[in-house]
Amino acid sequence: MNEPASVEPAPAATVVLLRPGPDGLEALLTARPATMAFAGGMHVFPGGRVDPADASPSLAARSVVGAVEAAVLLGGDLAPADALATHIAAIRELWEEGGILLAESLAGSGEITDARAALVDGSTDFAELAEALDLSLRTDLLAPLSRWVTPLGYPRRFDARFFAAALPVAGAVSIASGEVSEIGWHTPRGALEAMGEGRIGLWLPTSATLQQLEHLASIEELPRLAPGAMGEVVDDEPVPSVTRVVMPAGGGVAGQPVCAYLVGERRLVLVDPGDPTGPGLERCLEIVAGRAGTIEAIALTHVDPDHHAGAEALAERLGVPVLTGPGGGRWLPYAVRELSDGESLGEGDVAVRVLATPGPRPDHVAFVVGDGGAILTGDLGGRRGARSLPGPTDEEAWAMSRARVDALGPGVVRLPGHPADDD
Repeated sequence: MNEPASVEPAPAATVVLLRPGPDGLEALLTARPATMAFAGGMHVFPGGRVDPADASPSLAARSVVGAVEAAVLLGGDLAPADALATHIAAIRELWEEGGILLAESLAGSGEITDARAALVDGSTDFAELAEALDLSLRTDLLAPLSRWVTPLGYPRRFDARFFAAALPVAGAVSIASGEVSEIGWHTPRGALEAMGEGRIGLWLPTSATLQQLEHLASIEELPRLAPGAMGEVVDDEPVPSVTRVVMPAGGGVAGQPVCAYLVGERRLVLVDPGDPTGPGLERCLEIVAGRAGTIEAIALTHVDPDHHAGAEALAERLGVPVLTGPGGGRWLPYAVRELSDGESLGEGDVAVRVLATPGPRPDHVAFVVGDGGAILTGDLGGRRGARSLPGPTDEEAWAMSRARVDALGPGVVRLPGHPADDD
């Protein structure tokens, strides 16, 4: 396998602006012109590159959140100055692309509108405008969510931090940037259904973030989704022919570990690579390379973001299929192969059999390994992502699914989707 050329990802910041709506919380999505080089024609959240000027000491002095606190809020994997610059970039990008300025100022609305136009056309920069308008930057109103790194092989790569913020009471969104062709409010569920029906295009970080927010009842619940401290990638071999790789940021959320599994000897299937930040995926590739092996498919126990978020990047890189349970492909913005109950995977050199186990999600499946001595149970055991808000469950179906696993016998080793110390 020829490795793609390495392009260093540029730091970026994205903001999910939320407001109450008649059917629940709504998120602001902007449509990018089809002519844009990156994500052209897609519906995305406001955001963009962190500019060097976002690290200006004068802007830092105007931030409600300090540099050290900003680093802690993002999980501790960025230097304090860089973490604060990322928060400031989020405020700037939201203002440029959505017209919402998360800042306090004594300036009038006309002055602020003129200042935004000057920022968008490049005739001045954010630091100069913050000084002229005497802004207090409300970085404390940004709730960190996740991190997404564009996979290797793309000509443009970004290391993007996602935030959420509530629409200010007096706020009104508007378009002033050529990077936005239209703007609108969508419930997360509505946007995901529109994607599934082919009415809008969503980039994977956008669709996964909408999944993470789908069951958020109020803005006050956002702290439940906040990143924690970034852990380490660890691996072991719980049973023969199965290597477990614990990735520290399932769904891109630091402090939400997820168990991915490499099944096989030299021709392998990778199950639930849910961390899109990079190191966990690279560790899987290192293990496979150490065996002179190959990954032939990526299989998902279900399509919650903390289980699927790293799958597309690796599948594109390796040129292999992504396999999901029945109906799972509807919630992903790329083509998959849906599996049937009882099906044996054709990929890999160790037998893997599909066991339909709905309950946590309708598309949930478990994977029986080899002669049945081990089973990858995903979230069937009841342990879910520590920093996620799972949707409604089907308790009757869940009980029947557990009974199916129990019927395999008491000696079967159950390998869950999250480690036991996931808090």
